[in-house]
Amino acid sequence: MVDTDSAASTDTGGRGTLVIKERAIERVAVAAALAVPDVVRSVGGISRLTGRDLPRADASVGEYSVSINLYVSLTWPCRIADVSEAVHTEVARTLDNIVGLPLYRLNVMVAATSAGEAVEQQISDETTVAAPRPRPPAASPAALPVAVTLAFGLLALAFVAGREFLIVHDTISGAPWIRNTIEQIAELHWARWMIAASGAAMVAGLILLAIGVKPRTQTHTGATSPTSSLPMVWMRPTDVARMCSDHAGDVPGVESARTTVTKKHITVEVHRTEAGEDRALTEAVRDAIAPTLSVLADNRDTRIRLEQTRE
Repeated sequence: MVDTDSAASTDTGGRGTLVIKERAIERVAVAAALAVPDVVRSVGGISRLTGRDLPRADASVGEYSVSINLYVSLTWPCRIADVSEAVHTEVARTLDNIVGLPLYRLNVMVAATSAGEAVEQQISDETTVAAPRPRPPAASPAALPVAVTLAFGLLALAFVAGREFLIVHDTISGAPWIRNTIEQIAELHWARWMIAASGAAMVAGLILLAIGVKPRTQTHTGATSPTSSLPMVWMRPTDVARMCSDHAGDVPGVESARTTVTKKHITVEVHRTEAGEDRALTEAVRDAIAPTLSVLADNRDTRIRLEQTRE
């Protein structure tokens, strides 16, 4: 059994460069666009075959800003100009809150429309539909090694059985591999060792069942937006640690910072440049990392540890 807390504790971060890939920007933009009431998801027709669902985004990330081409599907009828303005506002605000980069240009292209009768009926009936919570990224299933081993074993058994079949029917020549073993098994009678064998088989079956139903370990933490409590993007503990270390290192009086992220705690170890008031420096570091922690979907206990740099 693997201790997830111990495994997660190895995810530490120091001062470095934060790189945000265009794929992450595109997902944030799509999620922000879907928060606008008249923007709907479209997965029918050619989109279902090509995998290019609507809305979709093509992002270009610069050093200080982001440009996005956003393709959307709208309910009809609607005022396209008003929806475009709402999408622009929502995407710009979400990118600034989550990614920290301003929106330089957003081109909204209406690629499809859909009838709004279902939406209007929902509003008239005052029915509230809860949005499904997205699944977080997770590690490989615990049963994966067992499944791969069994798969190779079954393939080997199929090969041997096929070879024996062809030899018996004189299709190929060669000495049989398992004929004697099969004949010996056929002549077996009841013996006491079979009780132990059946017990071992039951134990092995229970172990395999437990491995099969074991939940997958969550490897990422979600980041939300001010307008939605559902995670919009997912970050590794290492990413959270690096962002916290980077913000903590910018606090006056801090020489370096190192962050450790586990499932329940975020610990920031601060090396100070000179002696001073511990309480003031602790609060300054806590305020510096607060914007990063505020977007996390799960709450974790934050610890600040101060250490004096040795000369």
